Amino acid sequence: MEKGHPQRGISVYSYQTLLGKTMTLEDCFLEMYDTGATCFELLTSYIEGYPNPSAKWVDNYWRMCEKYKLQPAELGHWAENHLHRGPGMSDEEMVEELKQDFRLANLLGFKSLRTKITCTNTLCDPEPGWQSYIEKALPYAEKYDVRMQNEVHLPTTLHTPHIRDEYLEFIHRTGTKHFGFNIDFGTFQTRSLPGMPNKWGLDDVSKPEEIVEFLPYSWSCHTKFLEVNENFEEVTIPYKEVIQLMVDNGWSGNLLSEFEGPCRYGAEDSPQKFAEAMDKIPEQVRRHQIMMRNLLGY
Repeated sequence: MEKGHPQRGISVYSYQTLLGKTMTLEDCFLEMYDTGATCFELLTSYIEGYPNPSAKWVDNYWRMCEKYKLQPAELGHWAENHLHRGPGMSDEEMVEELKQDFRLANLLGFKSLRTKITCTNTLCDPEPGWQSYIEKALPYAEKYDVRMQNEVHLPTTLHTPHIRDEYLEFIHRTGTKHFGFNIDFGTFQTRSLPGMPNKWGLDDVSKPEEIVEFLPYSWSCHTKFLEVNENFEEVTIPYKEVIQLMVDNGWSGNLLSEFEGPCRYGAEDSPQKFAEAMDKIPEQVRRHQIMMRNLLGY
């Protein structure tokens, strides 16, 4: 099998603690450019005037993409059917919400979407009935040339029942090329760090080899990281093994650095922690990109 050639990118979410405080969106683009990244993820919450940004904002966005030589990779958005109080939204209302984001993604050059479907628990089991509105939205995803990806995020694993028995079955049944998975590398996390909130244990995590079955249905992944040391090694996730499996199996999607280290937590409430985050977040993202360059060879 021909080796894959993934693209190195960054999620602007990595800078979320600083965005709007000490960093502008253009500052984030400059930082990403300086790391040597070639693509990026943006969240809809970072788009001024969402869901209908002004022509001025869109023109400036494309100016930044061109100036900093960065390609749009993934737009993070939500398929939440409880945006309003009371009963859940109808299929028709959900499809209209999704179409609005498909059009926006197409306008901004994104081919993949991190589509967050309404969950019912911490394992991210989807609310019953999701298949109906997602299937009705597939023709519009095809029209706007975008691919919805549900995120596999700790404590969800690649062997969590709804991933295999619902999402994978849906793909096989419909034969769609417009629904798949954003595999967040946190699902492979084997150790925790001091200062991290105790959201869940690490008793059940994805094994690196499990990723192979899902690669045909994944176009962008969150290369989640918590800490990269001075030797440019991520200390909580078996990166080398996972990346090697992806490359060896011909995967050429987008690997998007997503920082969620301890310094992010509590920084909004503590001036001291915020000052630490100001220094540590950009440095950690740069270290992670160096690590990725070392693993990929480019």
